[in-house]
Amino acid sequence: MNRLNHTQILPVTAVIALFSTPLLAQPEAPEPTDSQETSTTTLVERNGKDIQWSSTASTTYFNETDFDDGTGSLESWSTKAGIAASMDLGEGRFSVGFDAEQISYDFTALAGGGSSFDDVTTLTLSSTYMGRIDDDSSWFAGGSARASYESGASFDDSIAGGVYGGYRHNVTDKLDLGLGIGVFTRLEDDVLIVPIPQIRYDMGNGWSLENERIGLKLNYKMNDSVTMALSAEYKSRSFRLDDSNAVSAGATTESNIPVAFVVRYAPNKKVSLHGRVGAGFGGELEFFNAAGTSVSSRDLETSIFFGFGGSIRF
Repeated sequence: MNRLNHTQILPVTAVIALFSTPLLAQPEAPEPTDSQETSTTTLVERNGKDIQWSSTASTTYFNETDFDDGTGSLESWSTKAGIAASMDLGEGRFSVGFDAEQISYDFTALAGGGSSFDDVTTLTLSSTYMGRIDDDSSWFAGGSARASYESGASFDDSIAGGVYGGYRHNVTDKLDLGLGIGVFTRLEDDVLIVPIPQIRYDMGNGWSLENERIGLKLNYKMNDSVTMALSAEYKSRSFRLDDSNAVSAGATTESNIPVAFVVRYAPNKKVSLHGRVGAGFGGELEFFNAAGTSVSSRDLETSIFFGFGGSIRF
């Protein structure tokens, strides 16, 4: 299979340039779409607007990394864009978001006739409701549906989903604590049950700690516009394979723990741009046949990645 080349990189750059010009912001949900808000705040924010929109775009490159057993290597470049809307509803706030992601893989064939894949498309639709219990407590609940498939694979057989929910309490003016849980199906793989930490800790002097999806992020706010952060989270995705694949109509689960250094520039409350660089640890690929039986599992060595993107609220 050919390496990623300039003919693949140029469309990626064009998409990011389109979304990054005067428009972009970065709210995110516990797991589902990057377009939604990450979590509840100390109090559920009700801004009085009928509907608030946001859009996001990002691109990430993972460099070539070898399998631990020396049977091949993996490299990828992903492009993601999303849009979301939120509105006041009852004593809380309801949001719905849609993300589309395209990943171009360069996967060297595994020894012994193993499986490989190339372009993968992922479409995610999700919604979240964040409600107030009292002045110091809030809760959230939501769900998502996701279709993820290799080029040429069946769309109907590529759909998975999940639900999530949790509670958050304002302990002090500087500390919120809580916990959520997410239950997500994966194609041919076991159901994934994960904790969703809920934390916001203002440590003073510009330092803060907060949850980000299934992980944590340490922030340092240099000034009103620039924030630096160190983030770590667990990621797992599964996608349907093409019928012509060595594991015909099967599925692959890819998981790792990306640790990233992030710099974010937000000239105002509506626009945000970011760049990040880091390493992916504990990478694993597991292949399942159409009957749901694991036929191959490969661990990946540590990979280096970088990316950039942005968002806008309007």
